[in-house]
Amino acid sequence: MKELNCRGLACPQPVLNTKQALEEIDAGRIKVLVDNEAARDNVRRFATSQGCEVSVTGEDPDYTVMVTKKAGAVESRTERTGEVAPAPSDARLVVKISNRFMGTGDEELGRILIKAFIKTVSEATRKPQAMVFYNSGVHLAVEGSEHLEALKALHDAEVDVLVCGTCLDFFGLKERLMVGRVSNMFEIIETLSGADRIVSP
Repeated sequence: MKELNCRGLACPQPVLNTKQALEEIDAGRIKVLVDNEAARDNVRRFATSQGCEVSVTGEDPDYTVMVTKKAGAVESRTERTGEVAPAPSDARLVVKISNRFMGTGDEELGRILIKAFIKTVSEATRKPQAMVFYNSGVHLAVEGSEHLEALKALHDAEVDVLVCGTCLDFFGLKERLMVGRVSNMFEIIETLSGADRIVSP
């Protein structure tokens, strides 16, 4: 049985660690240790979605999530619930980011959320074909950004990273671009209009 100590890890790392551990075994048990309810519930939901048996023990702040993977246990979402299955893997997915924060409200929370979002995209099994950055979102791809490692991983995985040139000029950042390539409105429109699905955090 494999044990994952995910105490102290910010979302979505406990889920990502669990995902990786499940991918490394055909069948078996994984013990996941977490120290908050959000991580407990996220790991439980993810493992259940993968067709695994899940049990939870412990009290706040220490929880143990036992995940049991059986050979051939993973079912499609349609088979489990009757819901519509995700788009086929060859569907063109594009992520567009127009802000250096995720959502509206508290900027510090928004900074944490956008970091988790980009990291999760970089480690997801199904990656987008392109990521488009415009307006203040271009700050995420320039020198000094805390997102460069994740964005470089996406770039290395052949995700096309497009960064609005007009926006870089507006903020005086064109010479500081570290990941991706300078793009223009025509290419951005072509990329977005050619997408089967667009995700915008």
